[in-house]
Amino acid sequence: MEFCQRYSGHFVQQGMNSVGHARHYLSGLLGTQRRKNIETIHNDVAQSDYQGMEQFISSSPWCHRDLMDQLAQDADETLGDSSQTGLFLDESSFLKKGKASVGVQRQWSGRAGKVENCQVGVFACLGRNEHMAITDFRLYLPESWAADEDRCKKAKIPEEHRIYQPKWRQALEMVKHARHLGLRYGWVGVDSLYGSNAAFINGLEDLGETFMADINKVTKVWTSEPELDPPTSPAEGKGRPRKWARLHSDSTARYISVEKLVEEEFETGHRQLSYRQGAKGKLSTRFWARPVWCWEKGWARARLRMLVVRRDADDAFKYSLTNLTDSLGWERYAWMQGQRFWIEHAFHEAKSQLGMAQYQVRVWKGWHHHISLACLALLFSTKMKLQTRSKVPLLSTRDITELLDFYLPRKGLTEAEVHAQIRQRHRQRQQDLDRRTNHRTGIPNLTK
Repeated sequence: MEFCQRYSGHFVQQGMNSVGHARHYLSGLLGTQRRKNIETIHNDVAQSDYQGMEQFISSSPWCHRDLMDQLAQDADETLGDSSQTGLFLDESSFLKKGKASVGVQRQWSGRAGKVENCQVGVFACLGRNEHMAITDFRLYLPESWAADEDRCKKAKIPEEHRIYQPKWRQALEMVKHARHLGLRYGWVGVDSLYGSNAAFINGLEDLGETFMADINKVTKVWTSEPELDPPTSPAEGKGRPRKWARLHSDSTARYISVEKLVEEEFETGHRQLSYRQGAKGKLSTRFWARPVWCWEKGWARARLRMLVVRRDADDAFKYSLTNLTDSLGWERYAWMQGQRFWIEHAFHEAKSQLGMAQYQVRVWKGWHHHISLACLALLFSTKMKLQTRSKVPLLSTRDITELLDFYLPRKGLTEAEVHAQIRQRHRQRQQDLDRRTNHRTGIPNLTK
């Protein structure tokens, strides 16, 4: 494919040419198999080599970072726009069994809606309306992993990455990297996990970024600008100097949760507005916005924000804060708030149609290689939709995989080959059962 050829230079490293394996793996991700791990891709894609692909994903020296940087710049050519495009940050979890997969532990899984044994990645997604491309990602390494040298060695984590870094700092790094690459977007969009983190939001603003950040209902704001007493120096008076600004004793600003503020003012101030395109046309609901201020102890100054609130058909509220406070108009605020929906759609497409969550690799390099190729498959799908939208406006990722399943070379298995594949799977399952049994009983596995 011409699309594959564009990225082929990344897969020629240290005298090794893995372009064929990359093409076969990407072809498998863009196929229609229910599961898309190395085994099923090998069984599906003509002329593919199982051991070659396994080595290509797990230990080949090609650099996923270089590939993702080119992908991001290509996505910018397709989607980049300084007013209509957003950079959306979100995390996604990958449910796993056992303790060997890199970064796995019991932690919150948004996919499951509860604490589960899983890996978590933090992702950046360039999006314009319904068209999305994942342009960057980081694997979250929990503190328990970063502190366990033996575990890190077994997962083959590079030494420079054997450190704990909070997810919000990983997200901030991706924003900096996006600007370094020259990606064009008008604002950064995040969910309440990141939007309710004041250090992250202030960090974005200090970088010069515009944001639309969802927040929790318990987030507190000031209804007017709080009057502050500035820090003091030793020369100003007796006693220990005060390092931080503090609230003036005569300040009349109210400090209130956004939930309580909405209870007081939403009903008399909201408007009916459209906020994004849905499957059956434009979606509209009730919106309300007003300026508020954010300030916490230790901050040098109060920060002006616009509180944007949406009440959906089920009467649930969505609360957001933005530092766009120059009277853009409620229609613009409503539209921007509604655009973060599409990163969830991108994750759904990548996981349900492109095999993003269906890998069987445990080590650091394997995870990053697989995820970057799944992101490449998503970009291909996005490009195809945009190129054909005038003639086929409803083309979906599933449609594309079904078309490619017809046009790309696939294996036509004989009866004997089907039986051989089943026997091989049974042998592998039995070996796994034997390993688990021997691990529980403490008996060494002496089978060859």
